[in-house]
Order: sequence, then C-alpha cells, then structure tokens
Amino acid sequence: MPTSTVPVDPSNVEQLCAWDGGEGAYWAANADYYDRAVAEHHGRLLAAAAIGATDRVLDIGCGTGQTTRDVARAATAGSALGVDLSSAMIEYATIRARRDGLTNVRCEQLDAQIHPFGAEVFDVAISRTGAMFFGEPVAAFTNIGRALRPGGRVVLLTWQPPPGNEWIREFVGALAAGRELPLPPLDAPGRSRCPTRTE
Repeated sequence: MPTSTVPVDPSNVEQLCAWDGGEGAYWAANADYYDRAVAEHHGRLLAAAAIGATDRVLDIGCGTGQTTRDVARAATAGSALGVDLSSAMIEYATIRARRDGLTNVRCEQLDAQIHPFGAEVFDVAISRTGAMFFGEPVAAFTNIGRALRPGGRVVLLTWQPPPGNEWIREFVGALAAGRELPLPPLDAPGRSRCPTRTE
C-alpha cells in the first residue's frame, strides 16, 4: 500500500502503490547507484533539453532528483519543479537540493497526469525514464502540454521497446531459462511504454 494519499488518476493507482511503497523506498536508499546506471544518457538528456538561465522547468517522474538539481543549476534565474509519485524519493530529492544549496528547486509528490499545474507556467518539461509509466499517456501529455508556454518543449529519455532493447532481451532470456515468457503489451505502463528515437 502507498504511504500517502496523493490524488492520482485511476490508471496510475498501481504505479502509486509501487513507487510510494517498497520500490520507491529502495530507489531512494540506492539513489547514487541508479544515477550511475543512467550516467551515460544523463548528459545527452540535459544537452537535448538545452536549459536556459531563465527557464522554468518541470521534471516529470524526478525520482531522487538528480535531473531536477542539474536543470536548476542551469536555470540560474529560473526554477525547477520535480514531481514524482514516491514520497521517499521526493524527500530524498528535497534534502539533496537543500544540501547542495539550490534555492530554485521544489520537489512535490503528485500525479503529473492530472495535477492542475496552471496554464503556460513552464518553458521546458523533461523526464528521465519517468514519463513511460503514465497509465494514460495521451491524457498526461495533454495536461503537461497545457502547462507549457507557447513554444515550450518536452524532452524525454525512455527505454527502447523490447525488440530494440538488448539489455531487456538478454535479461528476460536469462530469467526464462529456455522457456517462452510473454512480454507485456507495448502499450502497458512501464519501462517499454514510449518508443524512443535513437541517434
């Protein structure tokens, strides 16, 4: 069960139970490990986001807040709002931002799919492996789109679908031990939800 009662879209209830339960607590306890695991891609995400000094940035599924802190460092006269379903990760992200002396960062536990952000309040929305967990991505990105100013941009880092994801194929193959294991549907919320562009 989740540790809090944050309002979520019904399609995100299972995600809340996972991320605001044991999974989120485990990630918070191992934040540096998980940040190192995506370090190769982190810089590319930030480069693609091209955060300007005055940008107001929404970090969707911010987890333990590395991306939120890094965009806040770039947006020196702007701001960064990190949002996530995990209270443990939001607490960790808030403590780290405070410890790093960042005053233009806020981290909040909420469901970005339904939260009333306000109209045209952000210049950029980013997500490092968070947006692929939305239960209803069209509704979620419609909501996020309303929160972006005209000309605002969305920059996502997501996993490749299973056919293009060597790591997942090998991992599932090892777990299958010669058996045929079904893969989740490509439109199911999770790590394989959003196809990505490769460069």
